[in-house]
Parts: sequence; C-alpha cells; structure tokens
Amino acid sequence: MLSNNATTALAKRIVESMLIGRKPNARGIALANKAVPGAANAIRKLAGRKLSQKQLEKLGLGGKKMELLLNPDWGPVLVKRGKYFVFRDTIGESVRLRHHKHNSSLALKVAFECAKKGASVFAAAGDSATSKQFTKRAMIDVLEDFTPFNKALLENVDVSIYIEDEDDPAWKAGISNLRLSAGMERAKRSHEILDRRKVRWLYVGWPFDKAARKLAMPPKPFEKMIFASLAESFTKRCVGLVEQYFELFQGKDKIRITHEDGTDLSFSIKGRPILKDDGRLSDYSLKTGDVGLNLPSGEVFVAPLETTAQGRVRFPKILAEGHGFTEELWLTFDKGRVVGYEAGKGKNNFDKYLKENTPSTRVLAELGIGCNPAAKYSGYILTDEKIFGTLHLAIGNNTGSYHGKNKASGHLDMVKDMLHGVMYADGKPVMVKGRPENYEKTPK
Repeated sequence: MLSNNATTALAKRIVESMLIGRKPNARGIALANKAVPGAANAIRKLAGRKLSQKQLEKLGLGGKKMELLLNPDWGPVLVKRGKYFVFRDTIGESVRLRHHKHNSSLALKVAFECAKKGASVFAAAGDSATSKQFTKRAMIDVLEDFTPFNKALLENVDVSIYIEDEDDPAWKAGISNLRLSAGMERAKRSHEILDRRKVRWLYVGWPFDKAARKLAMPPKPFEKMIFASLAESFTKRCVGLVEQYFELFQGKDKIRITHEDGTDLSFSIKGRPILKDDGRLSDYSLKTGDVGLNLPSGEVFVAPLETTAQGRVRFPKILAEGHGFTEELWLTFDKGRVVGYEAGKGKNNFDKYLKENTPSTRVLAELGIGCNPAAKYSGYILTDEKIFGTLHLAIGNNTGSYHGKNKASGHLDMVKDMLHGVMYADGKPVMVKGRPENYEKTPK
C-alpha cells in the first residue's frame, strides 16, 4: 500500500491537477441583487473586506437589507465573522467523490485538500458486492428511474473524482440482461448532461487483491505495477512520449492500422482535435473541452469520424466490463460500426456487454496510444490502455471531452500490442513496432 506521505502527495497532485477551488458566485449574486436591488456592485467591490454594522448602514445595506443578504440561499454573499461582516463573490466548487473502503485514506486526504482549496465534497463509498446486490434486489422501476435528485446532482456538480471502487471485474455475472440494461437510457442521459456542462472528471486506479485474482495476476505484482504507473505518470519520460505522439498526429486525416496477425483497419480523424492525458488539466485543456484525466496517466487519444471505420482488427484479450474476459476477439467494421465479431473464448461476455448497452455502442469511438512505460498488461483497462507500445480502440460514447458525436450508454476500451504492427497517418508511419517514429528524441 502507499505510505502516508505518498498518499498525501498523491492527494495534492489530484486536487492540483484537477484545478479544484473556488468559482464566481454569479447565480448567488444575481439572486441577492434581485432581493436587494443594487447589492451586486457592493458585493463585487467590497468582497473580502471586513465591515462593521455601521459601515453596512452607511452603504444603505443595514437593517432588513442586511438580513436578506445574510440568507445562505445566495451562497451566501454576506457572512458574519465575529463582530465583522464580510462580502463574498465566490463559492466553493462542488466535488463528487466516489471510492472504496480500501482506499478511504486517499479519499479522505483528497477531501481535505479540496477543502483547503475552498471546495465542498460529497463523498460516498461503494464496492462490487454492493452494486451486485442492489442491481439484483432493487425494484426494476428503480433501475430505470432518472429522479429529480439524480438530475439535480448532475446539473450542479463541478468535478467528479472516482477512486476505483470496483473490486470484482466480473460482478455482473448471474444478473439478468433485463436488469443490466434497465438503466441504459439513464446512463446515456447522464453522459449528455455532464458533457454539456463540461464537468471535470478524474478516474484513479487502485489495486484490489480480489480484482488481481480475478484477472489471474498475483496481488503483490499487481499492486506494485499500479503504484509504479501512478508514479511514472508525472515523469519527463512519460510526459515526453505523450508530447511526441501529440505532435505526430497533428493535422492528420487517414489512419491505417496493420499487424502481422492480419489486422487491417482504416478510419479518418480529419478535423478532430488530438487530445492528451498527461496527468494534469490546463487552462488550454478546459478551453478546448478536454475535461477528463486518468491516473495512472500517459495517453494520446482522438475520436475517429463516426462513419469512417472500415476493416478488421484482432484483440488477443479484452475485458467486457462487469462480465469477464473475451479472447481472440475479431471485430469487423463497416461505415464506422461493428457489423460482425468472432471470438475464441468468452464470446458470451462480449455478447452481454453489447446487449446491455444502446445500439450506438457498436460505433468506433476512440483511438488511443499508450505512453506509460511502467504500465504492464494485467487485464485492468485503466493501466492496460496506458502501456507503452500499445494502442487501444474503443466502441461507444465519444461525446464531451472526446469531441466526437456518438451518444451511447457505454464506452469499451480494447488494447492491442503493436510490437508486430505499424500505424500509418496519411500514408506515413507514426508508430513502428510500438514506438513513435521519432522515438530517439524521447526525454529520459
């Protein structure tokens, strides 16, 4: 496990990387100004200053007006601190934090760091067993509901942080497809709201012993790899690889992926922004709508034009979310969609995944390039997709930070080792044997 110092350092990185803090309280000031006409100017001009009651009265904001401005419904915009009054023109961002009891130490430190930056946190713990029992036992109406509470949360949250809480990658086993698919439209609508509002999000990986055993990997090496990948995320080497691929794909149109196994898949990325996950958000990221991060990080990605994918691609082993592995998976694409698939083992897991999601989940949604040298194959997609020397393709949703147009309830990433493959951009190699074309320039 992470030491106390390492946990504290990671929590600080998370909050700083997500640019969490205060924001202008425009809505609260507007409401306060409606209740007390003219108050908005005073709030903005005098924000942060200590004022006595006499000073408020001189400003014409004493008595009943003062009582109205003290209303917490506005944010508040005026507070009493001891014998003084203080105007406020900002309000803390709202952070939704989901975690597992086994990483509660990190979650608590993240919450503390958010509070230090002036943000408010709503935290909830979960795990695969709870998700399974809820999905099996709940009235099916509940699984279909999109309640006012659900919508209000999505309409008001500023940042969502998910510290891995799924400790069993096959937790959906034994649950009927009717129940698993009951919330697909709600999930799709949730994506739409979060994308429209450009809610910032972060997904943090975590090594669970149970997950490692289900992935057929010894727990200790799994834990070591996850934490090594987290540390690597912020190195010059990892960030340098991200920058190299970022530059290589600028202004490109046609992508072609070939491999000794017979893979030959082509699609267009013309006009789509090249995006990067380098462990931090920037003002530029936010302006371009790139609002999401993963930790471990180390990835360059882009949303293909949705109707352009043609050809076949093989994945040796993929994890169908919540169901289990599918091996020797061949996907055939026509006009951007999966129109056929074959598998050597575990085809039923892939079948179930497609059936529980909207039909639009068959559309090619993403091309990603792994750039984290510490990441090793385990079956855990959050690190698998960052493995240096691999690419990954995803089917499903690619709106929001991906800058695509396909709305779907799911997003399934599938990783392919490119040691024996070549990727071309407009006819020129950009990845050869899993390395960028200008690999010798990588910072060490």
